[in-house]
Amino acid sequence: MLFRSNAFDRLTDVDSPLRAWQDLGGVSATVNWKLGPGKLTSTTAWRYWTWNPSSDRDFIGLPVTTVSAAPSRQRQWTQEVRYAGDLTRHANFVAGVFYFHQGLDSNPSFKQEQGSAAWRFLLSPSTNAATPGLLEGYGYNQYVHYRNGSAAAFGQVEWTITDWLRILPGLRLNYDTKTVQFGQQVCGGLQTSTAALVTLQQSVLAPQAYNADTSDTNSSGQLTVSLKPAKAVNAYATYATSFKSVGMNLNGVPTDASNQPVLSSATVKPEHVHHFEAGIKSTPLRGVTANLTAYNTDITNLQTQVVNSSVGVLRGYLANAAKVRVRGIEFDGSATLTRRLSIYTNAAYTDGRYVSFADAPPPLEQTGGPSVVDASGTRLPGISKYAVSVGGEVSQPASIAGRQGDAFAAFDTSYRSRFSSSPTESQYMFVQGYTLLNARVGFRTPAGWTVSVWARNLLGTNYFDLLTAAPGSSGLIVGQPGDPRTFGITIRLAVKSR
Repeated sequence: MLFRSNAFDRLTDVDSPLRAWQDLGGVSATVNWKLGPGKLTSTTAWRYWTWNPSSDRDFIGLPVTTVSAAPSRQRQWTQEVRYAGDLTRHANFVAGVFYFHQGLDSNPSFKQEQGSAAWRFLLSPSTNAATPGLLEGYGYNQYVHYRNGSAAAFGQVEWTITDWLRILPGLRLNYDTKTVQFGQQVCGGLQTSTAALVTLQQSVLAPQAYNADTSDTNSSGQLTVSLKPAKAVNAYATYATSFKSVGMNLNGVPTDASNQPVLSSATVKPEHVHHFEAGIKSTPLRGVTANLTAYNTDITNLQTQVVNSSVGVLRGYLANAAKVRVRGIEFDGSATLTRRLSIYTNAAYTDGRYVSFADAPPPLEQTGGPSVVDASGTRLPGISKYAVSVGGEVSQPASIAGRQGDAFAAFDTSYRSRFSSSPTESQYMFVQGYTLLNARVGFRTPAGWTVSVWARNLLGTNYFDLLTAAPGSSGLIVGQPGDPRTFGITIRLAVKSR
């Protein structure tokens, strides 16, 4: 994240230490038994993750947020038992059960602390806001205790009815339970009993505490019908339902006009997805493939990460958009024109929109205005309407240092159109479209050796992966620049088994 007139100078401007220390590991065991007409498999796994970060969450060199760290300890274990086998000569199946448990605890607390410049970014100008030391050193300690459990039963059948007709039905039943104990204590800053000054401090960070627990049962499934109307053509259609389990906010929730936590935001409704897809996969000519897919996905209660003007939810929080829709068409094809020349292309059209999001957070340009806006009909973030890629490779017999092989040259180019980078569409938060070119040249031998020199983003295109508005009402927009022009060399040996 940069604070420069030209972000692509790639010079950081921060005044807090940056650290991403972590310790992680795990163990797993898989046991297989031949049982009757199939195989019984049991997989048990346990893993841990200890995370000790430090960030400059205001993204600039001014002392706005001088401490931001969320050290945590996580432990997970999973158990799956599944049985797979043949029902008949034309049908096979897999069925099983799955369990997951996760524990996450602050270690010992999540910390945030404001600096001497915080009042200029986080408070409206006033005599009280300019009180010396009002926010300097003001911060919080958050204590989080979170537990998550999930159990599921699943099954799928693959039935080959004829040589040209195959169906694959599947079903999954899921139960989720989650609990969180959250406490936020504020400390530091100007020690005062003046009500107006305390109100200003707590408009930035306020004490919060809540306990929440929730559980939910969901079912999902799919039905795929696969047809082979001709030797070179496969067609399919899939209808599937899925879900994302009920969510929880673990870093605080927004506050209301009285600076009280909005406890209804502690839990987030589960997503429900209905997806239909149909396509054709074909080889119309020898060495040529052409595939076409059309799809429509409707999501109810989309879980989306939003940021409002409250710095108390600095990392954003989860909320539900009532309904969204994503639909599109995708094509991919390839052709081996000669034994030495091949090309490919992919193209996609995607339309992703909020069908209903009446209580969306306001975009950046409406900071200080309404607390919510109606974003229904606007575009979903992160989705480009158009995306195209083209590539190819040419090779030629060659000899280097007495070794026979193939010299080759290849390229890949891709384009994506502009996309929104804000939960609520904002005129200031669009990432403009861009084109990238990658290339490589090299030499490979029949013995498995490959040496290549490659370039990524060969044309040095300046582009952003994302943009985001910094918390508070300063209007600061920060972004993550995409990878610069990069060169490298790769040496690879593929070992072939005899």
